[in-house]
Amino acid sequence: MGRCEWKRVFDQVKPTPEQEQAMLDRLLQEQKEVKPVSRMKKMTAVLLAAALLLMACAFTVAAGVDQRLLALFRGDEQDAQQITEGVVSVEESYTYDNGWTVEIEQVLVDRYSLAVLVDMIGPKGVVLNGEDCFVDFASEIIPEDGEGVGSYVSGSTVLEDENPEDNRISFLWQRGPSTFLKSGTQSLIGCEITLRPTWLTQGGSRGIIADFREDKRTFTVKLPEQDSGWTYQLGLPLLVDEETMTLESLYISPISAACFVNGTPHDSRMWGPPGLSGVYESLVLNMENGDSVAMSQSVSQTYNPESGEGRLVFQTEQIIEPENVVSVTVLGQTFSLDGLAPAD
Repeated sequence: MGRCEWKRVFDQVKPTPEQEQAMLDRLLQEQKEVKPVSRMKKMTAVLLAAALLLMACAFTVAAGVDQRLLALFRGDEQDAQQITEGVVSVEESYTYDNGWTVEIEQVLVDRYSLAVLVDMIGPKGVVLNGEDCFVDFASEIIPEDGEGVGSYVSGSTVLEDENPEDNRISFLWQRGPSTFLKSGTQSLIGCEITLRPTWLTQGGSRGIIADFREDKRTFTVKLPEQDSGWTYQLGLPLLVDEETMTLESLYISPISAACFVNGTPHDSRMWGPPGLSGVYESLVLNMENGDSVAMSQSVSQTYNPESGEGRLVFQTEQIIEPENVVSVTVLGQTFSLDGLAPAD
């Protein structure tokens, strides 16, 4: 049974809110009709009904997040509840004149990072094993004031292929909150993003497998209004190459971490080496239970040479609960979050 068939089966067995209430009412009604009934038995029925509803709700949440997104972060159903507010189900597809079909499945977003789950389906007879493949989009983020920024993409990741001999391949395409070679960083919360596929390549831009640039088909996605992340205002000294910068603030979400730093105008430490180029490998989130969570990749790094401001955004290696982060280690220096309240 294919992925689409499984999805239809899950959608059919997943109870609606009305069905959930009916289940509870029916269980309680049955207890009223059977006499005599002890208080303990009635309580058991209520607890059983509550457990069934909780299981149904947990299944609904897990089913709402594509399992391939969870697998990327080594997540489970409990982790799905942490990111569900940032997931937008799109499920739109378009078939081009060249026989290729692009399917936009879901978008995962927080304040400063965005990932698009996309399936590419080739014409009959095409075999896609994903080796050294890359998909790209032209994109624009349009805030509510109508002024957008162009794409700044960190790349695409080929997802595990259950059938490498077929004509389907899945990617996670990611972009940051900035325009290429410009310093501004824009919040993605509440914005609208446009996605226009450009090409699918293998082994670099010269190895074009499919070219979509002549067709201007654009997918438009409204991003969530809620932000799953927390921002901490710090204003603390950060030693970089034996000289001090200021770690102004930290942003921590279930899937990313961002550092906002201030140096001096035209500060060469922003790019290194080593300078801030060492932040990616050194940045660690220290959790309340003693675990440490590292970064899996860099999403974007921007720098304003006139003001000396730098913004660095990274994806975490696993889904976390921001409220359980007690300190952050950057370039070997640990900054406690104990007693700090997240900014509004």
